[in-house]
Parts: sequence; C-alpha cells; structure tokens
Amino acid sequence: KMIFGLCMFHAVIQERKKFGPLGWNILYEFNDSDRECALLNLQLFCQDSYKIPWDALEYTTGEITYGGRVTDYWDQRTLKTILKGFFAPDTLEEGYKYSESGTYYSPDVITLAEFRDFIESLPLIEEPEIFGMHENANLAFQTKETASVIVTIMEVQPRESAGAEGKSSDEIAFELADMIKERIMTKIDPDEAHPILLRTDSRGTLPSLTTVLFQEVDRFNRMLRVMHTSLRDLQLAIKGLVVMSDQLEEVYTSFLNNQVPKLWSRVAYPSLKTLGSWIRDLELKLDFISMWLKWGQPTSFWLSGFFFPQGFMTGCLQTHARKYSTPIDELMVDFTVLDTYIDQEAVELIHRGSIREDEQTYKDL
Repeated sequence: KMIFGLCMFHAVIQERKKFGPLGWNILYEFNDSDRECALLNLQLFCQDSYKIPWDALEYTTGEITYGGRVTDYWDQRTLKTILKGFFAPDTLEEGYKYSESGTYYSPDVITLAEFRDFIESLPLIEEPEIFGMHENANLAFQTKETASVIVTIMEVQPRESAGAEGKSSDEIAFELADMIKERIMTKIDPDEAHPILLRTDSRGTLPSLTTVLFQEVDRFNRMLRVMHTSLRDLQLAIKGLVVMSDQLEEVYTSFLNNQVPKLWSRVAYPSLKTLGSWIRDLELKLDFISMWLKWGQPTSFWLSGFFFPQGFMTGCLQTHARKYSTPIDELMVDFTVLDTYIDQEAVELIHRGSIREDEQTYKDL
C-alpha cells in the first residue's frame, strides 16, 4: 500500500501539469528518478525499523526528493497536502480511498499482474477529484485543448486561398499590416514628458509614479519596435524584396487567422484577445500612457492600461511610504469596488473624439 500510494502520488503531481496554472503556479520537471529515489528512501527507512518513521518519510519525500524541485511557496504547500492523501498512516487502514468517489484506492492484491489489471480498470479520463481539484478545472483544460486543436487546423489551411472579396492571402496580410502601422504609433517619446512629472524632492529623487511611467514607456517602446520592424519586413517579404523567414511566416499566418503573432506576444503583456481586439486595446493603452506623459499625473488611473500593473501597485506603496516615512513592507493594498462602470466599447467611442474627451474618459476609469 505504501509503494502503490507513492506511485499514485507521483502520477497525480505529474498529471496536474495539464491544468496549467490551476495545477501548479510553476511547471516542475518531476521525473522517474524522483520516484525511484523516494522508493529507495522508503526501503531504507523501513527495512531496519519496527515502526514506520512517518515523519522522516514525509519530510524526505515532500521536502527533499520532490520538494527540492519546488520553488513556489504555495506549490510547496499543495505538494505536501497531496502527499498526505497518498502517503500517510491513514492510507494503510482498511477501506481507505484516495478520492471521495471511491474509484481510486490501493487494491488488496499481491502480484504485479493483479496490480496491472487494477490499474487498467481505472477510468481512461480522470475526474479532477483525484487531483484534489474542482470539477471546473476540467473545463479549463478542455478549453485549452480545444483551442490547441483549432489553432492546428487553422495552421494547415491552404495559404493561397482567396478571401470573401476575392483577395489573395498576400493582399489580406499586406493590407492588415498597413492598417496596423496606421493605427499604432511607432514610439512614445519620453522627451515629451510634462515638467511637473520631473520635479524632484529634497533628496533629488523623482516621484515613484514618474519612475513607473518611464518604465511603462520603455516596455511599450520595446514592443512597438518589434511590431513595426516585423510589419515592415513582412510587407517587404510579400513583395519579394526580402526572404520570408520563419518568424515572418508565423506573423503572416497569425494575421490570416486573426491571432496575435507569437513574435509580438513574447515582448507584450499577457492577453487572450484576438488580433483585432488586441489592436484596439493597445490603442487605448498607448493613449493612456501618452496622455499621462504629456499632461501630467491623472487624478485616477486605468489599471488595465498598464503594461505591468504590479509595478504601478508597488509605486503607489512607495509613494505612501515616502510621504509618511513608513516601511514599505508594512503596507498593503486595499480597495473598494465602486458602482461606476465604463464599458470598453464606450471608451473606444469616446477615444475617437478629442484629446480633452479622451483625458476625461481615463480620469473616469
């Protein structure tokens, strides 16, 4: 039962990876060597002992053999909790089940063939309960798998098929690149910063939120460089003036599938939007940062408009810590949800108006 429980534990923590961040915050490379090491420790601790040293076994297995690979605190807690469900004194009791449904348990058999027969009788598609997860976790996994299949199907579609208006794939991609170049600025110029943002305190230090702003400008400019360079090269490749590299081929295919190219995603903020929605959202983000830079600090901030929102939250804490001479590690962020809501589409409509209207919109966010 101890050996079977340890092997079940190994299988469970391996399979939790399929749920992505719902399973583990960080993907860990558990392997067969970890299981073999845990089994050797089990043999070592039990062969010369009249009493099973559970504390030692749980520590070496959960903290060293497997836990040595785990770097996240919450993942470590999860690992030890899962271990106790498969490798603890209770698991040796008669009738103990690994899951609430009773499907998974250690069978009362002896031979290896009998163990194999029992394992073969288990469901081919596991329920989330054996992983200690809510049934909705399966929905997230199935959605991810479905999206992967759809992407694969779209990638194998013929490249030269004509669109609804009789346009070729090359024409569609070329015009889309033109449209993006027209709508997305090439750079946010930090030299346009409002003088009030550059005022320093008595120690010659810039305000924390000004530092956050310039970091945001750097991040967006790095992304914009990659975007506009790839758009230019893609158009040249479509014209036959340069070689269509693998990266440009991926951008080309993504355009036809209304997806954000991976080349852009690698230097951009996390997003699940399609290409069209992503471009509209990027326009708003760039305007938000540009207006902050040109007009000075707004009275309120659009949190979704940041490239790296965590930096803004830290900047707020730093501002408070400096103002009241309080250690920043003693501060925490609290919030109150207001009943004012502006839909993204409403923001986009006002965005088409004047700079003054845009500025008021972001203040209202």
